[in-house]
Amino acid sequence: MRGLISELDIFQQEILGGDHMHAITCMTELLTEYRQSLPDTLWRDDIVHQCREHPIFQLLQEDPYTSRAFEKPRGYPGDAVMLDYAYFQNPPPDSSAIGKLIFEVVTSSPNALSVRWRREHIAGLIERLASHRETLSIMSVACGHCRELELLKPETRLRIQRFVAFDNDLETLKLATLTWSEIIKWQCNVKKLPESDDYDGFDFIYSIGIYDYLNRAQAMALTAWLMGKLNPGGKLLIANFTPDNWGRGYMEAFMDWKLVLRTREQMRAFIPADSSPHSCLYFDPYRNVIYLLLTRSSPADQPG
Repeated sequence: MRGLISELDIFQQEILGGDHMHAITCMTELLTEYRQSLPDTLWRDDIVHQCREHPIFQLLQEDPYTSRAFEKPRGYPGDAVMLDYAYFQNPPPDSSAIGKLIFEVVTSSPNALSVRWRREHIAGLIERLASHRETLSIMSVACGHCRELELLKPETRLRIQRFVAFDNDLETLKLATLTWSEIIKWQCNVKKLPESDDYDGFDFIYSIGIYDYLNRAQAMALTAWLMGKLNPGGKLLIANFTPDNWGRGYMEAFMDWKLVLRTREQMRAFIPADSSPHSCLYFDPYRNVIYLLLTRSSPADQPG
């Protein structure tokens, strides 16, 4: 691993020389290989330490996407502003020239493609549900700015009788109403779920980011709680990044962005014993994110 410093030297020169796409792509691949093959302690104390001591670290911090994750102005990485960076790929106008180039590469990466696909996928699921129902009651958990609503057809939005935006970040909830003023804002922490509330009877609930930050016990508790809020036949979609996601090494080394990553088997553990047999597990096209779609049992599912 002594060769890492020389590799970082080369990547830095390539970025400064204009070959930023090749440099960042190769560096990300290399770091993910290290991350996958090394014990946590060796990765953290050796690889991450070398990355942060190298001059390339400060260079990469000129990218507003990378620096926002590292600095965590909301107290956590992956906030709704960062998601907007990934969705729309518009850097702040005061970003440096090299920062904009790095931003372009990082927000065009396979991980960012997975984030954009996730938004489109949620909108598509809502469209399909709306095509079979007169009205819909929906909740988005750790909702961000609810940008998926912007992709819906006007007639689909008319069928959404209730849309609850659940998030612990009050600033995020305020901005979410810019997407749709009829949103019902619910400020709540998924790690401190209320014992009682006024929200239930949902046809569709989705949580596409928060499971990446929950331990097993927290994730199991949240899943059971959300399943209890569904109507019979209602659906719950949860998503989680996988251990071999493409950008893992770069995220941990340069963005200080560590996720709780899960395999297919670990996601299966969240399937409640009393859920419908119609539940399914699948990956996005880039195989960075795994999805679990659960259906609450209805009387028709019971053996008769």
